[in-house]
Amino acid sequence: MLKQRITSFVITLMLLLAFLVSGCGSQQTKAPEKPAPAAIDNVAVTKEATWDAYKKVVADVQGKTFPLDAVKAKELLTGNESKYLIIDMRSPEDYAQGHIKGAVNLSGVQLADYLDKLPTDKTLLLYCYTGQNCGLAMVPLKAYGYKAISISKGFPAVQTAGFDLDTATVAFKPAENKAPADPKVAAALTGIKENYSAIAKQAAAKTLILKVSDAKALVDGSPDKYVYIDLRNAEDYEKAKVKGAISAPLADLQARIASFPKDKTLVLYCYSGQTAAMATAPLKAEGFKMVSISGGFPQVEEGNLPIERK
Repeated sequence: MLKQRITSFVITLMLLLAFLVSGCGSQQTKAPEKPAPAAIDNVAVTKEATWDAYKKVVADVQGKTFPLDAVKAKELLTGNESKYLIIDMRSPEDYAQGHIKGAVNLSGVQLADYLDKLPTDKTLLLYCYTGQNCGLAMVPLKAYGYKAISISKGFPAVQTAGFDLDTATVAFKPAENKAPADPKVAAALTGIKENYSAIAKQAAAKTLILKVSDAKALVDGSPDKYVYIDLRNAEDYEKAKVKGAISAPLADLQARIASFPKDKTLVLYCYSGQTAAMATAPLKAEGFKMVSISGGFPQVEEGNLPIERK
């Protein structure tokens, strides 16, 4: 009898210990679960980062450091060549015939591909044919944090300014830049790169920067599908503008886009085409379709477009 009592006591004690070790059932304290990270709105973060970069470029325009006069660019470069990466955005054939000494040759599409692999320890000095392809790249480059300037009016101005020219090919060496640790920043830069790639491909297909005659033909053929956007100062817009054009000075562009019809293709023009080109990045981020008139308002006036004058 005593043996049975001892055995029963031992079993009871073992069950009690097992219960205590298991954490007393429902009274067990659980570690708080970490909340799932919030989903990133890729479109929203891309818009925000693009507009931030656009404002920096507008500040450069207002400070008269974009686009840069070719003579001034030559002064900055002379004796400081190691501090710059010169990027010639013209065709390989034209690059081979003569380019600024030391320049690498990258088209807009190639520049988009290497947007995250450019040197961060150098100032990027860009030039093309007219300055417009460089203008397309300025906002994306600013968004990635690069120091970047472009030569106004392109290679003809380079030749006039007396740059040291060469025909030797200079190979581009991609930099090994670290990816951003912040997932929102990474998502924004990915979106900016994708948008610039699309813009550069449209430019390469010659369906973005158009002669005024080609732009006029598009609008005349389907007037309900296009709207002119005048990116010049309000004072110049009041003096003369394309009939029906919406005024959107560069510094006020973000505030004015609410008046842009989403169901129409925007036909951009400014003074020379260079600053209109830089507006393509934020407009692309906002989902607009667009074309830009090469040569700006002087070409508009000569292109037999309907002009309203005050």
